[in-house]
Amino acid sequence: MKDYEQQMARIRNQMAQLNEQLVQLEAEHLAFCEQQERRLSYLSSREILDILEARHGRNGSMATIKRWADSGNLGEVIDEREAFPLLASKQGNKRFLYPREEVFRFLHEKGLFEPAFDILDRVRLRSPSGQVGALVTSIERDGDRFTYQVQLEETGAVLTAIDENDLLLP
Repeated sequence: MKDYEQQMARIRNQMAQLNEQLVQLEAEHLAFCEQQERRLSYLSSREILDILEARHGRNGSMATIKRWADSGNLGEVIDEREAFPLLASKQGNKRFLYPREEVFRFLHEKGLFEPAFDILDRVRLRSPSGQVGALVTSIERDGDRFTYQVQLEETGAVLTAIDENDLLLP
């Protein structure tokens, strides 16, 4: 004969343990997502070197990044493993992170992060109907990218907040 009371008690106990595990996993997942979001506002030395290579086609060195950081040009330096323990970190020595906005401000001041186009450059603007001719009238640095104000050649209309990726050389 089955002991229904004992089986139901055992299953209730398992359900309580699984609910507890679920609550813990949900809390850990929330913390993981928050750390991922916060990590987006920092750059590692490797990411800075990748930006320099993409913009200038030249390789920098970790020693240069370290020198800039030691002189305080890259803002407050944090250790990735301490600040973001839930995120999978790369192997190697200490991994330092630098505030994204401070890095881009410094690179821009140093002339290493410049817009692809200058004011009064003639460009082609990608649009749903094809490409149209335009003239760059102003440039704004928006964090890690540049936005442009352009005037269309055909109509004279002024468009603002055009992303750099939407412009081409004629």
